[in-house]
Amino acid sequence: MEHGIATVGSEFANPAYKSIGSSRLIKNRKFLQAPDPPGGTFEEYIPFYLGPRSPMLLNIATGWEDIEQIPQEEIIYLISTLNEIKRAGCEWFYTNGHAYSKYKTDYMFTAEEDFDKLDWEAIYAEEWSNTEAQLERKDKKQSELMVKKYVPATCICYIGVYNEKAEQTVNSITDAAGMEIEVRQSPKKLYYDHL
Repeated sequence: MEHGIATVGSEFANPAYKSIGSSRLIKNRKFLQAPDPPGGTFEEYIPFYLGPRSPMLLNIATGWEDIEQIPQEEIIYLISTLNEIKRAGCEWFYTNGHAYSKYKTDYMFTAEEDFDKLDWEAIYAEEWSNTEAQLERKDKKQSELMVKKYVPATCICYIGVYNEKAEQTVNSITDAAGMEIEVRQSPKKLYYDHL
């Protein structure tokens, strides 16, 4: 983490990196084309959810289907902003929904002025199930900022953690690495507190 966040295969990649989530979806990202520019495929990008409590976090925390179950306490949020990403000179684009949405039409954007096209109510919703009136709600909740290949550690504004134990663990890691990054406990805002 002291060197930032990098895609697998990058010169900055962490050899101790552990992939979590759906292995099928992760593998399929190599077949999804990103807008050009910045070009390439989705596997060349680091995905940042635009809001908290993603459906994938729920799947990971409960061990849904083929996904390895991992306690929320062991999952952290690396929080950044588009301004920090731009300041670092990173290449990026963003999606208006899940990359595999069956409802998608025009869902990838590279211009900041298109941020108003995102469904921010769904992105920040605590209850995100689809309804008859909103068939895309779950997909829209999973909108992502995609950053190409590498995000420097200087882009991390703070680290969100589940509880005090997680905060202590993360602080010991950042202290050992000589990093000065704020760590915030936020179970109700970032995590599912009813599990």
